[in-house]
Amino acid sequence: MLIALCGEAVAQPSITAFPLESALVIDGVHEADLWIGADSAIGFTQMAPFPGQVSSQRSVAFIGFDSLYIYVSVILYQETEVLAKAMNRDVLTRGDDAFTLVIDPYNDNRSGYGFWTNPLGTQTDFRINDDGRSIDVNWDTEWRTASTMHEKGWTLEMAIPFKSLRFKPGADTWGVNFGRIYLANQETSYWSGTLSDDFRISQGGKLTGITVPSSKSKLSLYPYVTMRYENNEFTGVSNKVTPKVGGDIKWQISPNATADATINPDFATVEGDRERINLTRYELNYPEKRLFFQEGNEMYSTRIKTFYSRRIQDIMYGAKVTGKSGKYNYNAMNVRSLQMDDEDEPPSFYTTARVKRDFLESSSVGFTAVDKRNDSSYVTSFSGDYVLNLGETWKLTGQLVASVPGDFLSHSAWFVRFAKENNFYHMHVRYTEMGENFKENVNQAGYVVDDDRREVDMDLSYRWWIQNKIFNYIEVGTRNNVFWARTTGVLRSWNINESVEFYLQNRFSLTYRYNNEYKLFDKDYYNHRHTFDLGYNTAEWSHAMAGYSFGHNFDRDFQRYSLGGRVKITEKMAVEYSGDLIKFTPDEENQSTLINIISVNYNFTNDLWIKLFAQNSTSSSKIYFYGLAGWRFKPPFGALYLIYSHDQEAELMGELAHADAVFLQFTFPIAVIR
Repeated sequence: MLIALCGEAVAQPSITAFPLESALVIDGVHEADLWIGADSAIGFTQMAPFPGQVSSQRSVAFIGFDSLYIYVSVILYQETEVLAKAMNRDVLTRGDDAFTLVIDPYNDNRSGYGFWTNPLGTQTDFRINDDGRSIDVNWDTEWRTASTMHEKGWTLEMAIPFKSLRFKPGADTWGVNFGRIYLANQETSYWSGTLSDDFRISQGGKLTGITVPSSKSKLSLYPYVTMRYENNEFTGVSNKVTPKVGGDIKWQISPNATADATINPDFATVEGDRERINLTRYELNYPEKRLFFQEGNEMYSTRIKTFYSRRIQDIMYGAKVTGKSGKYNYNAMNVRSLQMDDEDEPPSFYTTARVKRDFLESSSVGFTAVDKRNDSSYVTSFSGDYVLNLGETWKLTGQLVASVPGDFLSHSAWFVRFAKENNFYHMHVRYTEMGENFKENVNQAGYVVDDDRREVDMDLSYRWWIQNKIFNYIEVGTRNNVFWARTTGVLRSWNINESVEFYLQNRFSLTYRYNNEYKLFDKDYYNHRHTFDLGYNTAEWSHAMAGYSFGHNFDRDFQRYSLGGRVKITEKMAVEYSGDLIKFTPDEENQSTLINIISVNYNFTNDLWIKLFAQNSTSSSKIYFYGLAGWRFKPPFGALYLIYSHDQEAELMGELAHADAVFLQFTFPIAVIR
């Protein structure tokens, strides 16, 4: 029975790592004489649009190593023009011709690393967990890549230091896969065969014959110095220049364990969040942009989110350790927050710990503890979760969370979810219960939008790849949710969402979405929404979109107009714009608004660039501008940044207040123990 549930083992292809006698010059030119006698990865198979068919374009990949680096050299033939626009690091997109290396250094069939690049040599690196179902593009490491375009297609080379990866000492077999996006046909193909979805580690191949370096401890320092000019009417700081020093410490204890520490980090240099229109009465979730919190954060990506790092504001210091030992992945962190001038809460210690154990072919069970405490209070949560992969497309997941102080029943939550999914379709059924005091506890350090509910959630979507003279594909979906109060059994909400998308061969796309919902707050609310979107070239990096929606939202009628797009003005300059106008009738609280967001990027090289970001919201007279000139002289961490930011917003009395700041920040990596 267990074999039937978890799937029979399928023979995985293998490639032998080639020992290189001399280091590659990473210039994007395939040096055939250095690869004489090397094994090669050929015969890629489509994942989409026609799964199981041979890739329409030929690819040849080589992989080798020396004592310091893993090397990859790939020749990608194609019959049509090579397409590439993206130049920003860490943007994982299907909008370019692209190549991805996936490696699984622990050979555990569930976790690994991805290295994505395009014909412009743009880099995106990411961590892979839960057999490809969790991707963390915030993870950054040191590696090099270069690409060249030619009349037969394009070629690329990569050099990835062993020190940039965590791996099992002494192992001579890793998991590996090579993936390719051929944009002209919207084709995704992989070397190992037909994947059910991108980055499925368990469906990859094997890299044999690799010799990893001996286990050595490495210690690196990343000191920084910042000069800050500030003129801030919100805080009363006037024309003040403040120097600040701090730094990060990275100790690679072994090839499979790393400790990090930060002292006096400067989070004020991070770009502000984008303005968004919120048609719900729930708190919005924003991404983490601060470097210290990014690495390892993916381990806490459980459905009931007991740790949400955005709850932590500025910190004085922090430390964490991340690694893997045998079948156990682990992460632990402790930070001390600062006293904020505009907050009543005293400085607090935040402590998190996460352990996840692998079992069966690609399943796992995990435990998480999160604690926040200060001189006057404390809150602690404990969570257990599991991911059971029942073959290639079936998955059973669940989680139980308890928190203190307070009784167990009203301060706990749990869910169970059963899903079947691949890159064509998705369906799931989920049941959740949350106690009536759960949110108050967990949101001290986590993110939960509501509590006191018994909830049923059902989703279904399917994409048909038609590819005739008119249609490229058609996708339909339905998402439905209903919940009752756990304490009283009273119906509190239903939410019904239906959608259909037509993607045409002329690159236009048409989408219709319908929403109908009931919400019980201070009284009964019946909301509905119709949305129409028109897009052009949305499968590629350069694209344009326009949308119109209308409906009824919490006793108000509304109309909403949206416009957006992204285009390369020149080879090095890219512009992105989005506009969102909403009008409420009646509008007693003056919530009608127009939000404009524009960003301009100019890349002299992939590591020398200028970024300008500006946004405004008319309802609050808010204007925000952020400008950055950056030079990664030793990527990804050694860098020099010049930053200017401007904030303007109406205060309670209606008067406008301004804040201006200029930062000059220099970070230099120092290897203390090599």
